[in-house]
Amino acid sequence: MSNDEYWDGSEFGFFNTLEDEDKLLYLYDLMIGELAGMAIHNEMEAQDAEMESMDELLRMAEEEEPVEPMHQNVTVSFDDSGNIVLAGSNVMLLRKVATDMIMNGLILQNSQLSFEDDDTVKLTYELVGKLDAISPN
Repeated sequence: MSNDEYWDGSEFGFFNTLEDEDKLLYLYDLMIGELAGMAIHNEMEAQDAEMESMDELLRMAEEEEPVEPMHQNVTVSFDDSGNIVLAGSNVMLLRKVATDMIMNGLILQNSQLSFEDDDTVKLTYELVGKLDAISPN
């Protein structure tokens, strides 16, 4: 057990003075310390690799030509029943517009979603009333 590869003389002497439970705790701390060091080292290497890949992606993005933002139009109208009809090409965009309307004080209920033949999506809400805007904008 007193192999010079693993222990120096003073450390082995200290280890021999410990009780059995303390020896076990000492070895446990010694092993966990090495394992924790290895884990930290591996984590740092992984972070370095991730940073390098992010840098590479940024370099690639800088080399590409800029992309023009895609504009999506939403039309808002009233139907014969007085319901608000939002029409556009994307359901999520229509729901965002409806949420903005609610934040600006409109009280909407009973949403109905329909898909038209020309790839238009319609979202219809019953307009109940108007309050003060909830949004600070």
